[in-house]
Amino acid sequence: MLVGRAAELAEIDRLLAAARSGRSAALLLQGEAGSGKTTLLGRAATAARAQDLPVLRCAGVESEAELPFAGLHMLLRGTLDRLDSLPAPQEAALRAAFGLAEAPGVDRFLAGLATLTLLSEAAPLVCLVDDLQWLDAASVEAVLFAARRLDAEGVVLLLAARNDAPATGLPTRQLHRLSAADGAALLDAYAPDLPTATRDRLLTEADGNPLALIELARAAGTPDGHGGNGGGRVVASFGAQVDRLPDATRRLLLVTAADDTGEPRVVFGAAERLGAGVADLAPAEAADLVRLADGTVAFRHPLIRTAVYGRAATVDRLAAHRALAGALTAPEERDRRAWHLAAAATGFDPDAAVALDEAANRAGLRGGYAASAAAHERAARLTADPTERARRLAAAATRARDAGQLDRAAALAAEVADLPTDPATAAMTAWVRAKVEFEQGTPARASTMVTDGAALIHGSDPDRAAQMLIETMRMAYFADRPPDLTRPVELIRTLRLPPDDPLRPLMSASATLGELLAGRTAAPLGPAVRAVQAELISPAIAGTRAHVAFLHLFVGADEEAYELSGRLLAEGRDRGLIGGLPHLLLNHAMAALALGRLREGERSGLEGVRIAEETGQEHSAGNLRTLVSRIYALTGDEERCTEWAGAALRQGGERHQANAALAALALATMDVAAGRYPAALERFEAVPERLRTHLGFAYLAPPDWIEAAVRAGAPERAAPILDRYARWVGHQAGPMVAALLERSRALLADDAEPGYQRALALLRDANRPLALARTQLLYGEWLRRVRRRAEARDPLRAALRVFDESGARPFAERARAELRATGETLPAAADRASLLTRLTPQELQVARLAASGLSNRDIGAQLFLSPRTVGYHLYKIFPKLGIADRHQLTGIDLS
Repeated sequence: MLVGRAAELAEIDRLLAAARSGRSAALLLQGEAGSGKTTLLGRAATAARAQDLPVLRCAGVESEAELPFAGLHMLLRGTLDRLDSLPAPQEAALRAAFGLAEAPGVDRFLAGLATLTLLSEAAPLVCLVDDLQWLDAASVEAVLFAARRLDAEGVVLLLAARNDAPATGLPTRQLHRLSAADGAALLDAYAPDLPTATRDRLLTEADGNPLALIELARAAGTPDGHGGNGGGRVVASFGAQVDRLPDATRRLLLVTAADDTGEPRVVFGAAERLGAGVADLAPAEAADLVRLADGTVAFRHPLIRTAVYGRAATVDRLAAHRALAGALTAPEERDRRAWHLAAAATGFDPDAAVALDEAANRAGLRGGYAASAAAHERAARLTADPTERARRLAAAATRARDAGQLDRAAALAAEVADLPTDPATAAMTAWVRAKVEFEQGTPARASTMVTDGAALIHGSDPDRAAQMLIETMRMAYFADRPPDLTRPVELIRTLRLPPDDPLRPLMSASATLGELLAGRTAAPLGPAVRAVQAELISPAIAGTRAHVAFLHLFVGADEEAYELSGRLLAEGRDRGLIGGLPHLLLNHAMAALALGRLREGERSGLEGVRIAEETGQEHSAGNLRTLVSRIYALTGDEERCTEWAGAALRQGGERHQANAALAALALATMDVAAGRYPAALERFEAVPERLRTHLGFAYLAPPDWIEAAVRAGAPERAAPILDRYARWVGHQAGPMVAALLERSRALLADDAEPGYQRALALLRDANRPLALARTQLLYGEWLRRVRRRAEARDPLRAALRVFDESGARPFAERARAELRATGETLPAAADRASLLTRLTPQELQVARLAASGLSNRDIGAQLFLSPRTVGYHLYKIFPKLGIADRHQLTGIDLS
C-alpha cells in the first residue's frame, strides 16, 4: 500500500504517457531511507509493463561503488545485443567500460553518449535507477550525461537517491515524511488491531517514515529494546531480527552483505569457508529478511544489509572479506577480489596493494577514472615504502583530475609533497596541481607550478617536459599579470629534442610567445608559427595541436586557425573526445568570429559552453561565455551580451581577471555597435591598467576604443591608445593588424581618406569581410560628413550587404541610416539572412550536417544527441525553411 504519495504517482503517470508520445524526461526521487523511493520505482515498473513499455533497472550497491561501470552494466544488460549498432567510438567505449575490450585513452564522457544512443535505439522504454548514492562514479556520470540530453526519444529515466547524495541538476521531487493522517492510515492498513497505546507509540517512533512504520507494525509484539526514530529505528529493528538467527545463518548473511552482488556461486563459496552453507539460508528466508530468486541472493530491503554489516564484529567482517577474496577466482573477478583483499587488510599489505594497483590501471583503460583514482589511493594506503606510496598517490591524483574531482586531486597531490619522490613522480604531481590551480585558482600560479614540474624532467624526459612547457605558455596567456617567464623560455631553448622532432618548431614559437607575454621585444611570431607542421604532431600528445591553432589565431592567421581547429574538432568528435571539445570549440569559435562568421561562432561557442559546464570545466566555460558575449555584441543581442559578459566580470573579480577584461571589451563593443560612444569609452577606461597590457585585450580592444573616443568627441583620449597599440603589435603585425592600425590612424587624421584606402586594400587582400565592412562603414560615414554623399554610397552598400549576411544587426542599422542620409532608397533585408535566423544555432547545425548527407545516427554522434532527437530537430526545421524533407536542404544556402 502506498499512502501519501499521490502527487509522485501522478507525475510518474504523466511521464509514462509522454514517453508513449515520443517525449523523454528524467526525474530524481529524493528522500531519507525508508521514505518510499524503492516502492515508487516498483509502481513505475508495474505501470510501464502494463502499458507494454520495456523496463531497464539497476540499483547502486555499496560494495561495488569502486568498480567502474558496474551499475551501468546492470542497467544496460538487456540491450547489449544492440552494441554493434552504435557508432564505432561509442561501441568501443561501452565494450571497454564493460570489460569486453580495451580502449586506452577513452574519453570519460563517451560512455554516457553511448548510453544515450543505446536507449534511443531501444525506446520507448523506462529506466529505473535505485540507490543512486551507492552507484559507482563512472556509472553515475554516464547516466547523468545521458539524462541531461534526453529530449525526443520516448525514454523515462527515474532515479532514486537519499538526501545526502550529490546534486544531479535533474528535476527533483523530495519525498517528505508522512502527515499524521497518512501515517495513521498506513498503520491501520498493516496492523489494524493494535491497542491504542501501542499504535500511538509506533506513530511517534516512526516519525512519518513509511518503512519504519511498516517494520515497527510487523514487530509490534516483539520487544527489542532499541530506541531512535525514522530510518535509524528501522535499522535497529532489522538488526534485532538478525540477532535472533542462528550463528551460521548470520555468517551467511554477513558474506551476502559484504559481497552485495548476490551471486550464489560466490556467496555460498565464501560462506563454506566460514562453516555455513545453503541450508543455513532457510531461517533468514523464513524471517523475510532475504530471498533466493532470479539467480541472486537478495535482501528484502537495502537497510537489512546495512543492519547485518553494521552489527558485525570487526573480526567477522575481515573474515568475510577474506573468504570472498578466496571465492573470486575467475579472471573477470580480479577487480572485486582486489577490493576484498584490501577490505580484509589490517595494515600494510603488499599483495593487496599490487592487486589494487593493477585494478586501477585496468579501470583507467576502461575510462573509469574515478574508480582508478580510488584504487590507486587505497593501494597507496596499503604500501609501506614511502617512495612507492608517493608514486601511487600521484597516480591517484592524476586519475582524480581526469575524473574532474579537482578537490580530491589537490588533496592527494598535497600528500605526495610530504613524501620522498623521484623526478617523474614529482613532475606528474606538479602538473596535476597546476591543472587544479588553473581551474580553481589563478593561471599565473598554475603556469609557475607546471614550469617547476617540467624543470624536474627537463633532461630525463624531454618529450613530457616539452608538453608541460607548452602548457606553461598557454596558462600564462590567460593570466592577468603573467609570471616571470625567463625560466620557462630558457628551459624551452635548452630542451634536447631530436633535430627532426615535429615539436621543435612549436617550442620555438612558444618561446617567442613567452617573450611577448613577458613584455620583451621578440622576433616576429608569425614566421615561427607558420613553420609548425601540426599534421606531424602525434594526436596522442593531448592539447598540443590545439595550441597550434591558438597560435595561428594570435598572429592573425585566422583562416589557417579555422581550418586546423575544424579538422581537430571533427577528429575529436569522431574519437568521442568529449572532454577535450570545449578547448577545440573555443579555438574554432574565435576563428569564426575573426572571419566574420558570427552564426558559426555563436553555434560553436554555445556548444562549448554546454559541454564545459557539464564536464566541470568552469574556466573553459568562462572563456567561451566571454567569446559568445562578444558575438552577441556584434549581432545586437544586448540582453544576452550583458548577461554573459556580466557573469564573466563577476568570475574575473574572483580569479580570472584577464577574462574580465575581455568581457568589458564585449560590453564596450556592444555600445560602439549601437553608437553609444561615450558609454563605450567609459567602459574601456574602467579596465585596470594591468589588464590593458594583457595580450588578448591589447590585440583586440584598441580599434574599438579609438573609434569610441573619436566619435565621443575626445580624440585626445584616443591618441595614447593608438601609440600603445602600435608599439605592442606593430612589430608583430600581419595584414589584419596593419589594416586596423591604418583605420585607427584615419579616425584621428585631418585627411582620413589615404588611411582608409590603405586599410581597405589590406583587408581585401586579407579576406576579412566583417572587418572590411566595418572599415567601409567608417569610410562611408566620413565621406558623407565631408559632403561627398554620392561617393559614400558604394562603401556603405557593400558594408550593408556583409552586415545583413553575417547577422551584425546594429552595424546594418547604422549603414542603413547613413545610406538614407545620402538620399538612398533601401530594399528589404536579405531574404536568406532572415531565413536562417528562423533556426536556432543547434537547428542550423543539424540542418547543415543533414544537407551534407549524414544520417540521423551520424549527426547524433557528431553533436552528442540521440538519433531520435536529431529527427525531432529536423521535424521542426522543415516547416521553418518551407521544405518537406531532408533532400531539399541541399537546395538552400546554409553557409
